[in-house]
Amino acid sequence: MRVPGAARFLTAARASHAVYGSIVVLAVVTGLDEASATPREAFVATIGAAIAVVLAEIYADMIGTTIHERRPPNRAEWHEFVIDVAFGFGAACIPAAFFLLALSDAISVGDAFTVAEWTGVGVLWVYALVASRAAGLGIVRALMWAAGLTSCGIGIVELKKLGGH
Repeated sequence: MRVPGAARFLTAARASHAVYGSIVVLAVVTGLDEASATPREAFVATIGAAIAVVLAEIYADMIGTTIHERRPPNRAEWHEFVIDVAFGFGAACIPAAFFLLALSDAISVGDAFTVAEWTGVGVLWVYALVASRAAGLGIVRALMWAAGLTSCGIGIVELKKLGGH
């Protein structure tokens, strides 16, 4: 059965890919040292991480489908894989935009790191909120649920501070 509008556009698989890609890139961004990483290095690292996530997800989807269906993926399944991982790539690339701004001297490198980290956390929060509302939670419970799930992203950012970055 086809679901109209946004519910069809934002599937569980696409949201999963976007969250996974966002968490991996957030971990890469927080792992970089702001004091020694240039904007170019940070941009290339975040895009590289996003590409690695896309390749890993396509590979995993292909293997999973082959095992589950006992046949290689067909053309329609490949098409769906590509659309699903495009969500992950898009969400994962959001922090890279701030390093591109730093590369063009529009913002400082330190600001790029700060905004990239917290934007990554924001992406996680938005997906958690959308998921909780789609599950039928009221707005207060949805906000609380989203805050709880987003704590993993906040934890990644805070670990960086504990490590002295």
